[in-house]
Amino acid sequence: MRSRQAPGAPGWSKSEAARGIRRRRYPVVLNLHGGTTSLFLSLASGAGRRIGQRGFRASWCYNAHIPHSSAVWGRGKIHTIEHQLTLARWLRIPIADAARPNLFVAEDARRDVGVRLSESGIRPNGYVLIQPTATLFTKQWPEHGFAELADRLAQRFSLPVVFSAGSRESAVLERIRSQACRRHMYWSDLPLQALFALIEGCRLFVGNDSGPTHAAAALRRPLVVVWGSSDYDVWRPWGTDNEIVRSALPCMPCPGYSCEEHGDPRCILDIGADAVLEACERMMSRSAAASGGNNVASSGSIPPCAP
Repeated sequence: MRSRQAPGAPGWSKSEAARGIRRRRYPVVLNLHGGTTSLFLSLASGAGRRIGQRGFRASWCYNAHIPHSSAVWGRGKIHTIEHQLTLARWLRIPIADAARPNLFVAEDARRDVGVRLSESGIRPNGYVLIQPTATLFTKQWPEHGFAELADRLAQRFSLPVVFSAGSRESAVLERIRSQACRRHMYWSDLPLQALFALIEGCRLFVGNDSGPTHAAAALRRPLVVVWGSSDYDVWRPWGTDNEIVRSALPCMPCPGYSCEEHGDPRCILDIGADAVLEACERMMSRSAAASGGNNVASSGSIPPCAP
């Protein structure tokens, strides 16, 4: 479907998309998502055959149904990417075992980020990138943990550390800056494509279970995730080598909107900087071995630096 404006462009709206889809008079619509917007667009299409999965919201709106993902895959825990591939598996379309997501990075974003890194004295692929935010407090490692980790990573690997966050999350970066005893970069003004370019060029990405973390996986970056309340089997990084640091509390996983069991989310608050640093060391070592280089400093116990 062609429209005057691409989805996400200024002025684009659901109603415009619906009108454009309706004009094409599709005889069949297949909804692979199941959310509210995809339901609205499916109905707006006017298609005589509307195909959705059993278990979708308002599944009665579809007049043909695909079996539930767990029935198609033959197991209870389904990763979200496998969920999206359910139709192909149900139709017996071959799926490569190494099926991986991909993420497009615009050339102008690469260029702009390259200039900014150069002006900051940072070489391409010569920095650690940390994204310390998450959508829920039960998935966000404490700021003092990220501050200590950044100090120790900078000392351990002699690499600059860049922190990134959304513009509305800049206060998180400021609090980390106030607790760190080394100088790091704090960038909260990057548009999305520039963030992807920044992720693409990092030596190591560290974050919580968040959108940028999954972008790092799609961009094949060495990845360390500090895991909280979310379901590891469903939301773990897909398609890249990674290290996950997580607790093993019996209450995990949970919806994450509150901590009914402890009041405070012990699942992520109890994770120490030592465990995350060790995961980073393992990840850097494997990354160096895979690239045939040696980007790991000499081993040894590295204490946090003094203010």
